[in-house]
Amino acid sequence: KRASRDYFIRRRSEASEAMSETSIERLFKVLDLDGDGYVVPDDITKCLKMLNAPASIVTTEVQTLMTRDADGDGKLSKKEFTVADYTVAGKSSKWLADAISSTIEAEKKKQKLKEEVKGLKGVEYFEKLLGKSIVTNEQKSVETKSVVGDADVIGIYFSAHWCPPCRRFTPIFGDVYKNIKKDGKKLEVVFVSCDRDDSSFQSYHKSMPWHAVKFSDKALVGFEGIAAQLLGCNGIPKLVLFSKEGKILNEGGVGLVYNKKEQFMSSL
Repeated sequence: KRASRDYFIRRRSEASEAMSETSIERLFKVLDLDGDGYVVPDDITKCLKMLNAPASIVTTEVQTLMTRDADGDGKLSKKEFTVADYTVAGKSSKWLADAISSTIEAEKKKQKLKEEVKGLKGVEYFEKLLGKSIVTNEQKSVETKSVVGDADVIGIYFSAHWCPPCRRFTPIFGDVYKNIKKDGKKLEVVFVSCDRDDSSFQSYHKSMPWHAVKFSDKALVGFEGIAAQLLGCNGIPKLVLFSKEGKILNEGGVGLVYNKKEQFMSSL
């Protein structure tokens, strides 16, 4: 009883402390990448680059923040950093802290997943990303190995019906896929949905001639799914092309299909 009560009191204290933390204090904590209690120019540079900030903005913002270095030691203490609020390109300190924190967490997840798939090849690799069973466009379940096992090239296609560029690309890619299959080439594609609900997924999937990850398997679909995290899918449509062993052949499959049409496989 004592242990559980102490734990409760400690967690309540931590929650109260977190609630009282200001946005600029939280940004300081996020930017302090090595946790030594200081923010240095390299921390600022790395974090702004995580957000794909242009080099010119990165340079300017490092200089701007370092003007808070009151003692001139080349690093910012919490007191120095939090002397005033901070914004960049109209983004608040809260937005920056949230964005940088989520980017760091996503990268940690990606690295963890890379460790988990290390050594996996062929069917085992694709089962990790897609599940051991996937569905036809009529929502009939089939074993993943029966689909990808004999293919020479496997495409993982991230898309959603709510996305206009996706709706433009999907029918073009569908026609290309059908023509390639008619020629007897061993190409398989699996759709990873980023749709908002199951009905949207099923309706959209019906327009496709390939299989899909089960929408009910939330660990595998969407931007937070295993494949999206591992392959860095932050925008759609995205098509990643693999060899049958699971080696990435091309991460820019959408552009490749647009430019090469049915000949895209010969350029892999």
